[in-house]
Amino acid sequence: MDIKDYKLYLIDLDGTIYNGKERIPHAKEFIEYLKQNNKDYIFVTNNSTRTERQVVDKLLTFDIETTEKNVFTSSSATAIYLQKLNVNKIFVIGEDGLKNTLKLAGYNLVQGKDAEAVVVGLDRAVTYDKLTEACRAILRGATFIGTNPDKLLPTENGMALSNGGQVRLLEYATDTKAIVIGKPEAIIMELAIEKFEYAKEDIVMVGDNYDTDILAGINANIDTIHVQTGVTNKEQLLEKNIQPTYTIENLKKLIKTI
Repeated sequence: MDIKDYKLYLIDLDGTIYNGKERIPHAKEFIEYLKQNNKDYIFVTNNSTRTERQVVDKLLTFDIETTEKNVFTSSSATAIYLQKLNVNKIFVIGEDGLKNTLKLAGYNLVQGKDAEAVVVGLDRAVTYDKLTEACRAILRGATFIGTNPDKLLPTENGMALSNGGQVRLLEYATDTKAIVIGKPEAIIMELAIEKFEYAKEDIVMVGDNYDTDILAGINANIDTIHVQTGVTNKEQLLEKNIQPTYTIENLKKLIKTI
């Protein structure tokens, strides 16, 4: 199977480059291959729990060297999107990565009673009280934003719950559909693509999760490469109505030798 050469690679992290604290085989070699061949790439991640600097630092623990300009998180995409809403007072369910990104972007993080918008990212210390505060703010008319819709998060110990459950709970409780920023929605993809000037036929999305990574590429009208190292396995992939452009066992398949 010959895989097309692309000029820009949008690459997922969780389940594609690493699983929790474990590096996925051939991830380092793939990124080195892109750099050596002057291929542009950007890590596009739904994970809102880290800042872009923290993502760079985490990648260094796997001996993968990159820069903040090569990382685009759902937190950063959310901060950019909020500018369009002309709001400043934000109630956040989420971890430090999301909160610090919004603070650095100039937003005022407030209690739910004062919120113009509610932003929900993965919060592994979420409580009933936090969710209730978010619920009340949404019912009062605050704009409801979810950083990402992921059901599961790959870790070194297996799959863990991700942010999708929190978003869906609040949607159910408030009868309000969230504006979702992360994959598979087009918002994060278009914002990432805007950083470059390539035609869409020269761009590809690489990821493990069909329902986020691959659908994001499909929704953005770019090619997709599914890697069988994370959430969606080969058998599950075959059940999908729209198939990715390619499916590969691991990232080694993308490292071409002369």
